[in-house]
Formats: sequence, C-alpha cells, structure tokens
Amino acid sequence: MNGDLCAHEELAVGWAMHSLEPDEEALVRDHLPTCTTCQRTVHATQEVLAGIGGAVRQEQPPPHLRARLMEQIEHIPQDPPAAPAPRHAAPPIPLRPQHRRRTGRALLAAAAVAAVLAGGGYLGVRVNQLSTEVAASEARTNDLNKALSLAANPATNRAVLRTTAGDEVAVVLSNPISGAVMPMNLKPNDSGHVYVVWGASTKAPVPLAVFDVRAGSTDPQLLAWSADAHKHTTFAVSLEPGRQAPPKPSEVLAGGQVAPA
Repeated sequence: MNGDLCAHEELAVGWAMHSLEPDEEALVRDHLPTCTTCQRTVHATQEVLAGIGGAVRQEQPPPHLRARLMEQIEHIPQDPPAAPAPRHAAPPIPLRPQHRRRTGRALLAAAAVAAVLAGGGYLGVRVNQLSTEVAASEARTNDLNKALSLAANPATNRAVLRTTAGDEVAVVLSNPISGAVMPMNLKPNDSGHVYVVWGASTKAPVPLAVFDVRAGSTDPQLLAWSADAHKHTTFAVSLEPGRQAPPKPSEVLAGGQVAPA
C-alpha cells in the first residue's frame, strides 16, 4: 500500500471474500476502478486466499475410525462438505474475483489480511492462535490417513492386545517401515507417565516405542518403528513412569500375538 490510506480498505477485503452486503457491494464496485490502494488490497487478499485456502484438504477425519480399522476396510470415501448456498452475483467487472468456496483456511487468511489492515493487536494474536489450531487439525488428519493406509497394507501385521481377563485394550499395526497402536480401552496418561509397546517374541521383552493416550480419544498413534520391531509377532503394552521406555516393563497391562494371515 506504500503509505497510501483509504477508508474503504476493509470493504475491499470483504469484496475479495464475497462477504459484503448488497449496499456495500455497490459502493465498492463503484469505488474500486478509481482507487489503486483498494485494488492492491483486493489482489493481495486474493493471493492469500489462493495460496493458503487452496492448500487445505477439506476432508474431515473418517467417522468410526476404530471400527473401520478393525474391519480392515481398504478405502473410506471422504464426503465433500455441503456446497454453500448460491449468492446473487453482481455484474462482473475486471476486478471481480471468481467465486471460490470458503475453506476454513481461506477465512483465516482473510482474517490475517484484516489484522494487517487493523494494525495487528488482539486480532493478530488470535489469527496466530487459529493458525496453530488449523495446523494441529491438519496434522491429526494426516496421521489418521497414514494409519488407514497402514491398516490396508497387505504387509501389515495386526495384533489385538488383551488383558488376562480377555478384555481388548489396543491393536498394534506393524509393517517393515511403519507402525501404529490404536488404543481402545487404555486410560489417558498424564505428563509424568508414558505407554510403552514391547516386543515380546524374545525371552526378554524389548521396548519398541512409546505413545500417549489423550482423554476422550481413540485415534491411532503412529509409532517410531523399524524393520527390527516388525520382526516381532508378539506384543505387549505397559504404562511406565517418566517419558522414556525402561529396560523392562514394570507391569504388563495386555499382550497379544499377530493374527494368522
């Protein structure tokens, strides 16, 4: 904007977002051809929306993931989000951007532009918080997709871990290059404890990986895995104090063998 100021810059952002009221649309439509500052704001907002909004996949984490993993379903289609209600399109002019679906990241990008126009402050802080939340959501979706691919891989071994009473508490997925554990009836651990997956095919159990269980979550946890870990056909799980695996388990909570092919 090179030092130029315009009272209509916020409306220019709304124009790029297709979020203005009819009277505001008319005002901006007449104003844009004569204001280079607002033209730059529109183009900048469009670039942010295209660069950030287009980078986000729109699927939600698959429902009933635990049941689907247990059934080893090879593909779970992602239902696209419902299309937004059509808006009345004003007569096009050169600066009018094409209509785009408002993704969560696109709205966040527009908020970021608005924060810049407003000079930062609280809105800028909130945009950073939302960015962190979006990144966490994307990471979770990415992990779920990796776990689904792992479960569908014919080279993956599956072991259901049960207590001595026969209660199923977790499923271990293992192949030569990756592994995951799906908690089913494991209690959430605090920051002073960690769950450990043990390879129990040898005379002495071998610690293979650690993981956490969050309250209210049965999401599969990807594990730091190796070809040596995959050699095991019997697994166990324990809850240990600290944040690292000890040389031997303090108390085995459950165990199980790889299911025959």
